[in-house]
Amino acid sequence: MSFSNPARPGILGPLAFCSLLLSFLNVVWILILAVVAILAGAVGWLFGPVVGVLGSLVVGLFVLMLLVQSLLSLLLFLAAWKTWRRRPSGRSLHLTWAWITVILDLLDLAFTAGIDGGAWIRLIYAMIVIFVFNRDDVRAYFARGTSGLSPAKATAVDDWS
Repeated sequence: MSFSNPARPGILGPLAFCSLLLSFLNVVWILILAVVAILAGAVGWLFGPVVGVLGSLVVGLFVLMLLVQSLLSLLLFLAAWKTWRRRPSGRSLHLTWAWITVILDLLDLAFTAGIDGGAWIRLIYAMIVIFVFNRDDVRAYFARGTSGLSPAKATAVDDWS
C-alpha cells in the first residue's frame, strides 16, 4: 500500500501569521473600547438617572458584544496556532471562526449602517480564510489525518494490482 504526504501549501504560513496578528490586535482594540465604553457609561450618570440607566444598558450590551469578539479572537488565535504547528484541526477552527465572524459582522454592519471599519476588516479576512481553506490543495493537506499519511488508494485484501 502506498502512502502520499501532500506538501504544505505555501499560503498557510502567511495566513497563520496574519491570524495570529489579527487576533492580538483585536484583543488590544477590544480592551481599549471596553475602557472607553465604561468611562462613557459612568459619565452618563452626570446627566441624570434616566440617561445614566440608558447609558449603562447600552454600555452593558456593548461590553457583551466585546466579550463575544474576544472569545472569537481566542478561537482565531487557537486556529492560527494549530495551523502554524501543522495540525489538521487548524482548518476546521479557521472555518468555524470565519463563518461565525461573517454572520456577526454582517449583523454589526447592518446595525451600524456600514461604518464599523473593524467589521469590514474582519469580514474581508474571514472571506479570504473561507476561500483559502476550501482550496483543493489545502483540503488535501488537512485531510491527511493526524498521522501525517493517508492512503493514496484504497486496497482490499484480495487486491493484487
